[in-house]
Amino acid sequence: MRRRRVMRRRMRRRMIVGGMVLVAAGTSAVKMSQQDAQKIEQQTGKKPEDLSEEELDKAMETAGIEGQEPTDQEVAQLEAEENKSPSV
Repeated sequence: MRRRRVMRRRMRRRMIVGGMVLVAAGTSAVKMSQQDAQKIEQQTGKKPEDLSEEELDKAMETAGIEGQEPTDQEVAQLEAEENKSPSV
């Protein structure tokens, strides 16, 4: 089971924070290494942020990736970026 943070609204976004990739897919967000994000992209043919929550869960499970839960500050950064330029 991946560690994720439930967010208030749906979004698709990717941010690099401290060398980690923060991915928002649907109404949840997860943090992973850049290598893990590349592994998911190679496995699925899609960027992690373009996957549905279910697809991302399945891809992470298949690849043996256990993400990290983003901090409140990281989620706030995602939401601020979404307010600047909505993606969905």
